[in-house]
Amino acid sequence: MEVLLFLYKSGLPMEEILNRFKKRSDKYRDVKGLLQKLYVRDESTGQVGGIYVFDLKENLEAFTNSDLAKSIGEAYKFLELPTVRTLEVVKVLFEEKEQPA
Repeated sequence: MEVLLFLYKSGLPMEEILNRFKKRSDKYRDVKGLLQKLYVRDESTGQVGGIYVFDLKENLEAFTNSDLAKSIGEAYKFLELPTVRTLEVVKVLFEEKEQPA
């Protein structure tokens, strides 16, 4: 598993950022290998962004080179270059649990 941390300062008010999070969320449902996307805000820095969890490094890399990923800056009116980190998951606390029937 791989994690992409993507944080940026936006020139938009928070209400509009939340609107755009909602409007654009369907675009991520078909991203190959994307297991989860968390929309986040860091009040201390004013940054917003996403935490993306991918099944494989190759799928994370394909996403970062995609038109969707490249459209984020324009969609959210970046004020500066984003903070981007990729992390390898080496252990998970909660393994997938069977759902009760």
